[in-house]
Amino acid sequence: MKKFTKTTRTLAALLVSGTALTGVASAAEITGNVGATTDYIWRGNTQAGGDASLSGGIDIDFGNGLAAGTWVGSLGASGSDDANYEQDLYVSYSTEIAGYPLEVGYISYMYPGVADSDADFADFYVSTSVAGLGISYYMLASAENDAFDAQEGTYLSLDYDYDLGDDWTMSLHYGMESFDTDPDDEDTSISLSKGDMTFTVSGDEGDDTRAIVSWGASF
Repeated sequence: MKKFTKTTRTLAALLVSGTALTGVASAAEITGNVGATTDYIWRGNTQAGGDASLSGGIDIDFGNGLAAGTWVGSLGASGSDDANYEQDLYVSYSTEIAGYPLEVGYISYMYPGVADSDADFADFYVSTSVAGLGISYYMLASAENDAFDAQEGTYLSLDYDYDLGDDWTMSLHYGMESFDTDPDDEDTSISLSKGDMTFTVSGDEGDDTRAIVSWGASF
């Protein structure tokens, strides 16, 4: 699934100031991930035109709450003027407030191959968890497309995982995307996972229900 960010300079500058990077060199941990899916779904919509997608990423955990990374995913067949892959860059900071986890971050989504990088955009986000319910709120930070950039786009994500036992997990998701000039767009999904394999049924107000099989591993 899609990971985090783009040009990380804005949030990185805030986090690096002061003592945020004290001891980074000795505490950093690098991990990688690879994945494959029969369709790349993001916020309820296919990003690969219904084609299979391969992905991979690298994450760096600096051991003091600060993390950064990159993720690349294929977007299926495309014409010469369209992107055939997506590259994300991210920076995030995790802490705890009053016993609740809190993560803030900046994500950049880039689509090499699109004329004038018109599809590139970036989000700020904040995430927490309450009684096992994951809550994430994304706010459009910038976009290369002027019309898109002028809108105050937001996305609310609610996610809940339930352990079914015997290495099976059920995941429930609800999302709502909002823009100034468009009606709210809701999406839902339910997933069953065992080990590295996941089967998902995803639906969006503007799309048909989709069934997706995915595999992912970290190292």
